Amino acid sequence: MRLPTLPRTCVLIAALAALGVVASLSAATSGVFSVADYGATGRDIATDTAAIQRAIDACSAHGGGRVVVPSGATYTIGSIVLKSHVELHLERGALLKGSPHHGDFTRFALQPVDMGPTSPPRMGVVVYADKADDIAVTGPGRIDGNEMAYVTKVGPYIYTCVDQRPFLVVLRECTHVLLRDFTLSNSAFWTLRLIGCDDANIDGLRIDGDLLMPNNDGIDIDWSSNVRIHGCDISTGDDCISLKTAPLSEGISRPCENVVITGCTLRSRSSGVVMGCDVSGSVRDVVVSDCVIKDSHRGVSVRLSLGGTIERVLFQNLVIETRIFDSMWWGRGEPIQVLALPWNEKTKLGVIRDIRFSNLICTSENGAMVYADEPGHIENVSFDHVSIRIVRPASFPGGQQDLRPRDGDGLPKIATNGFLVRHASGVTLRDCSVAWGPNPPDYFEHALDAEASPGLDDSGLAGEAAHPGTPAKRIH
Repeated sequence: MRLPTLPRTCVLIAALAALGVVASLSAATSGVFSVADYGATGRDIATDTAAIQRAIDACSAHGGGRVVVPSGATYTIGSIVLKSHVELHLERGALLKGSPHHGDFTRFALQPVDMGPTSPPRMGVVVYADKADDIAVTGPGRIDGNEMAYVTKVGPYIYTCVDQRPFLVVLRECTHVLLRDFTLSNSAFWTLRLIGCDDANIDGLRIDGDLLMPNNDGIDIDWSSNVRIHGCDISTGDDCISLKTAPLSEGISRPCENVVITGCTLRSRSSGVVMGCDVSGSVRDVVVSDCVIKDSHRGVSVRLSLGGTIERVLFQNLVIETRIFDSMWWGRGEPIQVLALPWNEKTKLGVIRDIRFSNLICTSENGAMVYADEPGHIENVSFDHVSIRIVRPASFPGGQQDLRPRDGDGLPKIATNGFLVRHASGVTLRDCSVAWGPNPPDYFEHALDAEASPGLDDSGLAGEAAHPGTPAKRIH
């Protein structure tokens, strides 16, 4: 029996469909490009990486639109590159997972800070964009860094890792960026880094990092401006949110400025929110408000170790709870830290000025610190309606302050005081209080211990010393 002959049009459509052209034509009409239509199957790293990149490239060539990662499969990938006017949308249940092999990634990004004698390496990146305009990554799916592939030893408080680990997401010199509602998990290195970007909205992200993973910062805002971070839930071993102008910026030299951080919940074995310490340019005009920081090694921190400037920063309406963890992590339970110390003896140090803390409730194992080795590097720091209650529940050693990074002893034995002030001018305390928990150890001392700090106004501080017979304030 002779089979009916298909019309030529049907034969042509079938051939085009086999090549994925029909999917492309349909996407070009709708503006929606599914990575499955471009060959992503969830079964092969190279195939899925290439297929997702083809979908992004096709969307960009169309003039923009949405690239969809569907639910129901795990797509393990090397590096993918976002393009202008493209939204990468992760459906609920969708998972992009970084390759377990660093060699599968393109080494787009320099290691951000290097104080050693050798040239720093370039690092791989899972999701990258360079000089892209009007880009977005939206949820509610997930991007996972596959961190355990880069861990060589699991310790009780921190992992030991291989030297080469990929960033999870890096956006370099991009403009008009939207990052909304998705989850970033298990990053092997920095989780989300914006370097040299302008106008970025980071809204409702969940960053679920391993509390034992070194260098897995949550969000790093580096040489970037006009950034809004709102409603994020972040748990990381390293700093949750860090603002900086890192030295290895590959020619980027704009201020890190006009940054608003609000409505976030943060948990870290380092700092909840930190400015610095790697500031070689300017960090300025920053507001951090209405956040809760709990179970962290350090609450909020302004730290300068290089020749830059940090100025005009407002912290307000925060609840902070800190405790002391293992000394492999920076911090010794400080709820608030303002620190200006050179990284090494060759470093020319800049200045911190015009920093304000307002309406903070702190429960901690250490006090607030405003500290410089010499005058001229910290100016005009005010505390307004700040309460600190110092307790001692942890089993790790206390009676130390953390002055790292610096040459020599970075963890000197310095008593715990409600406010510790050294070589800072224009420090003001208004309606502030210090209280002590039960059974204070011997190294709990004064409500205020200040030295060499001209213009100190402590008239608004209430609180006694930790032990009877010790003066509430020690001022020299």
